Amino acid sequence: MFKDSDHAWNPTAEEIRIWAYSDALIPEQDWELAVNSFENIPMICSFVDDEECKHISFFLSCLYVFTGDFVRSRKNEEYNDLIELLNSIEVIAKSEELKDWIKRSKDLILNPDKYDYRFWGLGSEYVY
Repeated sequence: MFKDSDHAWNPTAEEIRIWAYSDALIPEQDWELAVNSFENIPMICSFVDDEECKHISFFLSCLYVFTGDFVRSRKNEEYNDLIELLNSIEVIAKSEELKDWIKRSKDLILNPDKYDYRFWGLGSEYVY
């Protein structure tokens, strides 16, 4: 399924899309970290909103990990990029799960001291 036969740590958007609609298991432990990039977030959101996607919970978890990592590692000046992305996704979001992620992400950006790994890290309690 992946062009890089050694591991799935550098998947293309097409490889992620194929996996999203397959019955295959997660290709690598902590694969959320491999698929998360600013560029992939709109695609990941589309999976969360698509009932045909076989791995909605996985991709929702990706979103929480992405926001958590972004808030923990970025400078305040870079938050505007994430806010703009959240605003653009908010107007097309269908599922309550995606809308909740957007609302919670905006709150975390405004209140980074609320970061708690249990909710914004791998295995997010918001998802699982």
